[in-house]
Amino acid sequence: MTDTPMLPRTQKQALIDCAAIFVVGLAATLSFGPVFGGVAYLFAGLGGTLLGIAVGVLTSLRPLRGWLMTAAGIVLALVLFGPALAVPRKTIGGIIPTLDAWQELLLGVVFSWKGLLTAEPPAEGFPSLLVVPFLTLLVCTTIATVLALRLRRGAPFAMLPGVIALLVGISFGTKIAFWPAALGILVAGVIVAWCAWRRASWRTGLNDEVEVTNDTRHRSRARRQRTRGAVGMIAAALLVAGLISIPVQPASRAVLRDTVEPPIELAEYPSPLAGYRNWHKNFEDATLMTVSGMPDDSRLRLATFDYYDGTVFAVAGSQQSSGSGSFARIGDEVLVQQSGTPATVRVDVQDYSGIWVPDVGFIQSLRFDGARQDALQSSLHYNGQTGTAITLEGLGSGDAYELEAIVPAQPDPEELEGARVTDLQVPDPAVVPDLLQAWVATWGNEGQNQLENIQNMQRLMQNGSFSHGLEDDTIPSLAGHGASRIQAMFERDVLVGDDEQYATAFALALNRINVPARVVMGLYPDDGFTGDGAAVELTGGDMHAWVEVPFEGYGWVQFDPTPPEDNDDIQPEPEPEPDPKPQVLQPPQPPEEPADMSPDTVADEGQEDDEEIEDTSWVVWLWVGGSVLLLLLLLAAPFIVVGAIKAARWRRRYRSERESDRLSGGWHEVVDHAVDLGLPVPAGVTRREVAGVVEDRYPRSRATEIGEFVDEGVFGPGEPAREDVDAFWLDVERSVQGMRAEAKPTKRLLGRLSLRSFARRRKERRRR
Repeated sequence: MTDTPMLPRTQKQALIDCAAIFVVGLAATLSFGPVFGGVAYLFAGLGGTLLGIAVGVLTSLRPLRGWLMTAAGIVLALVLFGPALAVPRKTIGGIIPTLDAWQELLLGVVFSWKGLLTAEPPAEGFPSLLVVPFLTLLVCTTIATVLALRLRRGAPFAMLPGVIALLVGISFGTKIAFWPAALGILVAGVIVAWCAWRRASWRTGLNDEVEVTNDTRHRSRARRQRTRGAVGMIAAALLVAGLISIPVQPASRAVLRDTVEPPIELAEYPSPLAGYRNWHKNFEDATLMTVSGMPDDSRLRLATFDYYDGTVFAVAGSQQSSGSGSFARIGDEVLVQQSGTPATVRVDVQDYSGIWVPDVGFIQSLRFDGARQDALQSSLHYNGQTGTAITLEGLGSGDAYELEAIVPAQPDPEELEGARVTDLQVPDPAVVPDLLQAWVATWGNEGQNQLENIQNMQRLMQNGSFSHGLEDDTIPSLAGHGASRIQAMFERDVLVGDDEQYATAFALALNRINVPARVVMGLYPDDGFTGDGAAVELTGGDMHAWVEVPFEGYGWVQFDPTPPEDNDDIQPEPEPEPDPKPQVLQPPQPPEEPADMSPDTVADEGQEDDEEIEDTSWVVWLWVGGSVLLLLLLLAAPFIVVGAIKAARWRRRYRSERESDRLSGGWHEVVDHAVDLGLPVPAGVTRREVAGVVEDRYPRSRATEIGEFVDEGVFGPGEPAREDVDAFWLDVERSVQGMRAEAKPTKRLLGRLSLRSFARRRKERRRR
């Protein structure tokens, strides 16, 4: 009698199957390239592919065959190798897993899918997002390998999991594909070639069995026909894949991130421009931060606003046409398609606080330093349209970070001559004060082109008077930039205000002449940055606001409508202000009135968040404990399920109505345990022969004695006594314990998971 082979297929056939699956897994891994960038995703995807093939091969071996074993293998591979391949930053030396690594890995299994869709590419630097390609390739290649090794006529279905992995990579990617034509041709060619080879192998096997007596020349002609057909199928598949892939343009690709809203809408947060005056009142000489590495004449951007609701200038929400309020998480790097001067800037925070992260230009990377760097980095979000960053943890004293950015050059006024304003959509303001509209109607259309109109209105506003409205200012000036405040500003013969009012009025005026504009709040010293890289201390007095307008070929260009700070001697005509009370009572309370108010309107929220984190720190330990329990449950699940199935079989046999059936059930219990321990028990032979095979391998089973007792009770006259059968079942339990004691530890462990005895009984029933 020949032994059953360990694998359903020969070694050569299995190697070809695994090679085809690996190539498809490689293509699926490469499809994740545009969204991740770098090379870490290659280690995660290819590592998952190789592990999946290994798990599929091992669980296709005769002793380990079964879908429960396959599931257990996937879980084991995830736990053992997942930390090093999917969350290497949480491991020791990039290899040895830690408790934090397992926690992040298990959380990533659930939350990384949505996180990848809402993250700003490249997503390589995000924690746990590499779980997506790793787990996708691990599961899909495992299933593909098992199907390829076990199926015969249905073998083409083994390529379906690989195609699913490829679709996952495309769906979770970006509109920019990784060589779509090449990947399409590669995957289609491999699948069709492998399927043709499998079909040819299967039919050849049938021919060898059935057509043994056929003419050799006839069989050779049939093989040639099959070969030509396979080659034709491969060529057709390559041609169709190429024709389909080439016309696909990036703009026509539909990906899941297009339908998933970013997780944060800054329209829900108070506008920092509402607290502009407070920086000058309470932090005029206080050092907010120390900045080094700023390019010449650049500015440190704090926030960008493009929607005016009549009360404040704020970032537009998702309901608006602009995306300035939509922020996405970023990792270690950000894709930047702007041209300009590279800059490496370091910021050390002192008295500044708030969620807005001061930056410059368009960020390529941003890394925090200090005790809170992990918390700040994990809550970092970025808007690539406006070049604005936030961290939900909130910056505070002692925090520091270094950023690399591309800073676009700002053109001189002469360079803008002949340049056209870019036609961009910005949200229309909800309210425009009547007097401002009248002012624009008078002065906004006197130039010969849009640039002259812009410069003319800028020049008129710069002739106004500057005042913060503080105690040492000679001209009173209310804070705020609501519609009533701007209306009151234009009621006077001479405009009075500071950056907050002038930037707001200028942006609204530009909107009236169909020029898209946005207000920017940021910091720069009075003399500007010199570009020598020296450290510069920025105070509350260095807080400014200005307006940006897009020009073709230049991007967003800065305009300063605010008069010089020494323009404080221009007085209105000596007459009482007309009805000032009703005008000034309508704006919201100025933010500087509470003397102890935080500089940023969201600082209190940040403090509350810190308190909440401290109060709920036990949640972290709850997650750790829950993760460990979940891991243990996953590892124990196969033993629990298989054990429950075998226990139900034991009870059914033990509680049979007839005593003779109970005897037969006890005998089957002995034989089934031997089969599950890996013993090849012959089928279709007598009980005495089976008992001899079992007792030869496991002498303590006493299988021969038990078999003889069963034969006497089943074939003897009458039914056995119940007391004798109960005693017999005690012998069965001792026999099973004896076999397990004689088996190797690995055999005992695998025996608890084995379902071979069920398969053997099913085959016996089919034969009968």
